This record gives sequence, structure tokens and C-alpha cells, in this order.
Amino acid sequence: MVSNHAAALEVILRERRKELIFRGLRWYDLKRLNLSAATSTTLSRTVAGQTYSLLPNSNAYVFPIPLDVIERGGLEQNPR
Repeated sequence: MVSNHAAALEVILRERRKELIFRGLRWYDLKRLNLSAATSTTLSRTVAGQTYSLLPNSNAYVFPIPLDVIERGGLEQNPR
């Protein structure tokens, strides 16, 4: 039995990660959950001795717009 809102949300998110593994939804969940300070997550990975971090609300979460779409529509590229 879950006693409060934060604990209930933690249980739901943990089960969602288990049940929806390999479906490509984790990225969108991170983007959505990082909007709130209570559920924000900083991702860190170490590759060849170099540590990389993805901070909450970073522009690295934004997908780049394809160049042909920018050229046709006169759009501005997303910041990275």
C-alpha cells in the first residue's frame, strides 16, 4: 500500500520502466518528468574515462529539425 503521492508516483514510474522496456518511451518520459524539480533526473555515463552528463531541461533533449525542412519552410534550427 502506498501512503503518499510521491511514493505512488515512484511506484508507477518504476513499473512503467519495467513493463515498457525497449519501446523507446524512456526518452519522452525523461523530457516530461524533467519539467518538475521533484521528478527531474540527471543522466551520467562514463565512456573511455570521460564522464558525460545530461542535465534536466537541457537543449540536448531537443531533436534537430532536418535541413531540408528548414530550407523549404524557412524555419530556424532548434538550439543544441
